[in-house]
Amino acid sequence: MVNIGTTDFYIGVPSLPRKEFEEYATLLFDDWENYVDGVLQLPDYSLSLNVEEGSIKAVAKIAVTTLSLLYIGIGQYGSFISGVQTIENQARSANNYFGQRASAPFESSRARPKIRKRGESLTRLQNLFAKVQRGEITVEKAMLESELIFGSEMETVPEFMVDLKESFEQIPLLPQQIELPLENIEGEILMPDAKKPRKPRPTKPRQPNPEQYRVEVWRESKNGKRNMRVISL
Repeated sequence: MVNIGTTDFYIGVPSLPRKEFEEYATLLFDDWENYVDGVLQLPDYSLSLNVEEGSIKAVAKIAVTTLSLLYIGIGQYGSFISGVQTIENQARSANNYFGQRASAPFESSRARPKIRKRGESLTRLQNLFAKVQRGEITVEKAMLESELIFGSEMETVPEFMVDLKESFEQIPLLPQQIELPLENIEGEILMPDAKKPRKPRPTKPRQPNPEQYRVEVWRESKNGKRNMRVISL
């Protein structure tokens, strides 16, 4: 499985009754699922959503079942780099939509949702392209780090490895800028002010709720059926 998108959602609202909580989770999944099906151009992928009660805490993930299927999706858009960027943009759009829909039922609440979106493997790959372009790492180093992202499955898709290496090699390097030390009028080198470390905010102990639940909703493939289970925490 290749994770291409994760969204963490939290909003501090009072706990919902179990039935309403289950309805919230399943309707959220269905709405998000319909959006992803329309925007994500991949031959197959899986979706999963975990929502915990006691405030609302949710984690939504999009994963491609195999690296070869991701490679097919990337190949739809001309160059390897443009394909990675396009699929990442599609996954980012799905992440944004999930955050909006998860927040929608609580718009009248004073609580503000906290949403964290991550592009996962494709974003990490984009960062490697940028590092090679800036001359920060070599092509060989970029390939080694790519293996850390995709694991041993890279060896099962040799075409992916070939195209990825060629893409690293063809990236034009950006001109290097030399940072010169600043001097004052007397010719003394000025050192930048050290940033003061931030003090961590004290965290309030969370009161245990004896009737907390987690709803797990998932679909293992693009055309698979929706599954759901409720777990007592």
